Amino acid sequence: MSKIGTFLQLEQIKEERTISKCRVIETKKDKLYVDYPIDKETNRSNIFPVGTHFHVHFIENNSVFSFPSEIIGKAKVKNIPTLILSVELNNLQKIQRREFVRVEALLDVSVQSIDQQFDSFTTVTHDISGGGMALLVDKNDRIKQGELLDIMLILPLEKKVEYLHIIGEALRIQERKEDKDILSVKFTEMDTHDQQSIVQYCFTKQLEERRKGLS
Repeated sequence: MSKIGTFLQLEQIKEERTISKCRVIETKKDKLYVDYPIDKETNRSNIFPVGTHFHVHFIENNSVFSFPSEIIGKAKVKNIPTLILSVELNNLQKIQRREFVRVEALLDVSVQSIDQQFDSFTTVTHDISGGGMALLVDKNDRIKQGELLDIMLILPLEKKVEYLHIIGEALRIQERKEDKDILSVKFTEMDTHDQQSIVQYCFTKQLEERRKGLS
């Protein structure tokens, strides 16, 4: 179950299906104490009355979990104003069965060959997950399977842009009728924080797409 410091996304159960974010301040057997939620789109605090219902989503061990919840009270924990969320462990669901969520995304990236087997180039991603990415590449690029790539990825997060340095392995190239082919890359060396940033980015994108599908 969620630990202290875990970031939660609260999806309010109503027509607009707004999404807010908050952090776990304290835990008890059937309760979570969280700081006041921030609206994902406006970055302003949301004021929710007791009795408000949510779907709560969080990441743990690179998997996404969800459970229904309700604000059952308010309290102060270590002088921090908190909301008290109900927790029903019987209703906890793992909503992503694969190790990493993969989402379509056009993110800027630069690629170099560690062994100088090809000229460096810039491109965009076709999709990405915490374990790898697919890149759009020119048809004349001669990248071999198993080749190690030195990658710089530009990842736009909610309040900042991060530049992630990643070592990846070229897996295969999918030839297409379009102007660009697709190169699949598996991450082999990267900072744990950077990987979690990608996982969080994918998680947020997945929730956005889910909300659009339900609107």
